[in-house]
Amino acid sequence: MPRSLAIFMMSLSALTLVAEPSAPIKVWEGVPPAETLTPKPGANPAGVLNEKNRRADVFAPELIPYPSAKTNSPIILVLPGGGFNFLADDHEGVAVAQRLNALGCSAVVLRYRVPRRSDDKPWEVPMLDARKTLEIIRARAAEWNGDPKKVGVLGFSAGGNLAVRLAYSPADGEVARPDFAVMVYPAYLLEHDKPGDALRDGIAPPPGTKLIPPAFFAHSADDQWPAEASMKLAETLKSLGGTAEVHVWANGGHGWGATDRCEASKRWTELLGYWMKERGLLAPTP
Repeated sequence: MPRSLAIFMMSLSALTLVAEPSAPIKVWEGVPPAETLTPKPGANPAGVLNEKNRRADVFAPELIPYPSAKTNSPIILVLPGGGFNFLADDHEGVAVAQRLNALGCSAVVLRYRVPRRSDDKPWEVPMLDARKTLEIIRARAAEWNGDPKKVGVLGFSAGGNLAVRLAYSPADGEVARPDFAVMVYPAYLLEHDKPGDALRDGIAPPPGTKLIPPAFFAHSADDQWPAEASMKLAETLKSLGGTAEVHVWANGGHGWGATDRCEASKRWTELLGYWMKERGLLAPTP
């Protein structure tokens, strides 16, 4: 077969693994809990997009499933970043779900509430949305060709902070947690966001924690949110008996998501696929 035709057939095969998204689903019935802001009259409570495809003013959080073409696939909750003030819907949401579909995963993109309801703890209200969504994913995974025993979380920047807290933060009672966690340039992990700082309170699990979901980190060394945060958290998880894999590229900056902007943005999903296969989350390539 000519090389050009072979490449075309491989591309076509990859495209067939990308399913169409399902209709958005409300996370909460009625007014979401802990709401402190009021939407503008006539505004869409699901948020509005600006010219950069960034979503703002979300008052009614929604989840958008992207089912895998195969049943019993890993299913991953995707949390876009945006500083807890907006959501990077495109390159940290839709494009990510499409890449995950191509890997053989189902994906669920969450449009959590923004802007910040609190400057001191801006993650608290989005965490309510994320935990509720994780519960919904566990209960309805099969509807979206997902395996309820292989539920992961993947977050970018502020969404990476949420992913960390969803997987590892101390919490009262039996809260929903993922089976594995992927953090891409997570932000706000260090006390003052400087390389030598300690981890913020509530980031790492307490000593004695028995179940620590395996972690995958991707970061750039020249990121304004230090890559040392990912490395420090990975070291802490390993000291508690967990496992962690960290990839740090020399260049790339912040916010590259699922784009072709740099080597990090091009390669992180491929490396994530290898990591998932090594852990039995994805079937090995024949």
